[in-house]
Amino acid sequence: MNFWTRQAYNYHRPPMVTLLISSVFVLALLAVAIYFWQKPSDTSQTGEFSLPPHETRSLFSDFSVNQVRTAIPEKASVHSTKVDAETFQQAIAAIRAFQESPNRKSTTELLHAAALSDNAKNYGRAIELVLLSWRDGSLSDVSAHELQSLFNSEYWVLSSHTRTSGAGFVLKQTLASANRELEATNKTI
Repeated sequence: MNFWTRQAYNYHRPPMVTLLISSVFVLALLAVAIYFWQKPSDTSQTGEFSLPPHETRSLFSDFSVNQVRTAIPEKASVHSTKVDAETFQQAIAAIRAFQESPNRKSTTELLHAAALSDNAKNYGRAIELVLLSWRDGSLSDVSAHELQSLFNSEYWVLSSHTRTSGAGFVLKQTLASANRELEATNKTI
């Protein structure tokens, strides 16, 4: 082939390539035809699905407009924040022990008793009390990293309802602020 005389560009496609392309096309059509031919046709169904009759209801159809619903006592008691006397006494004892001598043991007891109370405000106050003692140096035997771990681990003792409530949101902000302060102290050491 001579590229200078342009004979190389006058190359024609032989009829075999055309035959090959058309035979592949015919085989594809044949495969589709065999697929639909072997597919079982279900003549018992007409193609439409019969749905159950639709019953129209309003959003609050279980009571009329002027009817007052009575409260269900089981639902009201599920989210109650009442603490039994034993847990309350343990919390008071933990607060007194922490105020008398803030140390590692009294800190863990205070935070655990506050978490067992299942009250986000009480746990937030306990965190703030421990942080105040840690800032003024009276809680020197606990490191910032240990306090951070203790705050975060005792947080999960609270119930899911308490953690997701409005007071739980405020507690998360208090906890995040405490974590930022303690992390800053960890980085400077």
